[in-house]
Amino acid sequence: MDVKEFWNWFVANHLDYERLDQLKNESRDDLLDKFEIQLHKYCDQLYFEIGGEPDGSIELIITAEGNIEYFKTVENLIACAPDVPNWEFIAFKPQVKGHFKAEWGPIELDTNSLCFNPSNKSDELGIAIIVYVKDYRSEYEEDCYDCLFKMLDTILGEKSFALDIKKVIIESYDPKLSDDDVIPILKLPDYVRWYKAKYN
Repeated sequence: MDVKEFWNWFVANHLDYERLDQLKNESRDDLLDKFEIQLHKYCDQLYFEIGGEPDGSIELIITAEGNIEYFKTVENLIACAPDVPNWEFIAFKPQVKGHFKAEWGPIELDTNSLCFNPSNKSDELGIAIIVYVKDYRSEYEEDCYDCLFKMLDTILGEKSFALDIKKVIIESYDPKLSDDDVIPILKLPDYVRWYKAKYN
């Protein structure tokens, strides 16, 4: 399926997706499965989210789940999107501001308690950061990294996290650290902008 065929299918079926919130779970899941099937006919490495505010436009987000190899595929699809009333088409998961919690397996992280510092591994090729996690336990290292990556994807947005962050290192939070020693995790987008202005 090429770009035109996908959008022709969407235009013919978009009204079904405007009433997702009104459907029972089974019917809703069936529609979402159909959408994924059509999207994967265009590219099986792309995924989507449908949402938005109740009184606003409906947002269709097309994501490559951080896979840089398919970023141009996402951008090409969104660039060819038609004008559909009440719909907004977005390339990549956007940055979301404000505090939140994330869970992955046994791990729960809260942006209120996360902080970071630049690592000395940062250079002109990209940013490396050390993220301090309270009560960090090495036996849950993989789950902790997965949860943190999910959070950073939200804090920075999919594209910035994939392109700007070179390395993430988790260390246990040292109670001896003061507020002057570390940077709150929600300040990471500001740090990325500063870094890119300096090195780009």
